[in-house]
Amino acid sequence: MGELFLKIIPYLLGGFGGATLTVFYNHNKGRIQKMDCHYIDEDIMSKLPISIQEGVIHNNIYTKQFAIINTTNIDHKEFTVIFEFDVTAKILKHSDISKTGVNKFKKKLLKENEYSITIKNFNRNDNVKFIFEIANITNNFVNVTEDDCVGFKICFKDKRTNIERSKLTFVTKEKINSTN
Repeated sequence: MGELFLKIIPYLLGGFGGATLTVFYNHNKGRIQKMDCHYIDEDIMSKLPISIQEGVIHNNIYTKQFAIINTTNIDHKEFTVIFEFDVTAKILKHSDISKTGVNKFKKKLLKENEYSITIKNFNRNDNVKFIFEIANITNNFVNVTEDDCVGFKICFKDKRTNIERSKLTFVTKEKINSTN
């Protein structure tokens, strides 16, 4: 009886071990992964009201730099990222820098304060850097969200290196639209 038990136990443990590994694999495979959005740098170009073009006066002008980094464990064929700033803000200039070059992705301004870009062929550990020139910032709010994608969400991280940081608040879309 004991000899028979010793012959059967490896098969029982092997089946149990394999089933346990399968459960852990399936649990981790199906979860939503996180892609990082780093807030890299900010510079104040003007805090005084300035006239840019045809009598348009802007209260202030900032430059802001962000980087989207693929920290997931899969390559993404195509997805859209939307940057939204204060309701009163106006995006004056925008550019993106990636491994394929400068301003290679399809982008558009949805509103004066909202920018959308479609990123294609985004492999693991790739990154895209975004540089914005923004006028009329009042609350210094920003919302970065993903669209047309499956399996990941964008997580915001402040990675500025300067000692005196301004207060940037990462908020939801509803909060941006509710403040005037």
